[in-house]
This record gives sequence, structure tokens and C-alpha cells, in this order.
Amino acid sequence: NRTKTVTRRLADTWKTLKPGDRLTLVEKAMGLPKGAKQVVLAEVEVVAVAVEDIGYADVPAEPEREGLPHLHPVAFISFWLESHGYKPDADWSTKCRRIVWRYLDEEPS
Repeated sequence: NRTKTVTRRLADTWKTLKPGDRLTLVEKAMGLPKGAKQVVLAEVEVVAVAVEDIGYADVPAEPEREGLPHLHPVAFISFWLESHGYKPDADWSTKCRRIVWRYLDEEPS
């Protein structure tokens, strides 16, 4: 539904990504069964990339920007930590790479 405009990745990944780069968002990129094809969701342009503490996500709008509006910011941080191999109560100074994009079929802001 194109409400997701932010994603976070491990800080030691996507190191060369920069504003202006274009990405193809897909439904599932890894673990596809043999012969299955990726489902393209959208083409986007990166508008910002920064390495920051995961604790910076402790603001009301971040879960919504991440496509998870039903999560409280604290629950989102625990979810992110656990899904990236950390304990859900890990240190909030854990670094992540925050990537912001705009959809190419929308006007630049």
C-alpha cells in the first residue's frame, strides 16, 4: 500500500548505498523455492541513508514509516533487534543503517 518509506538494516551492510540510488522492492528476495520468481512491488529512489542507534526509532512515527503501524516504538525496536539476531532487550545503542526512499511514481518532496 506504499506506506512504508523507511527500512533498517544491519550497520555493516548496504555500505555503498547513497541518496539518488534506485532500488526495486520485492515481496521476497531470499529463500524462494526453485523456479519461483520474485514479485516486484515498486521502484524507489533512496533519499537518505544514515547509520544510527536503533534506539532512535523510539518515536511514534517510525513503526508506521517501517510499515508496522500497529507496533508501539518500543515493541518495534525489540522486534527489529530480535529479527536481526540480537536479544529483544539488547542495548538500544546497537547500530543500524536507516534507509529512506520515495516511490518513483510519486512527486519528489
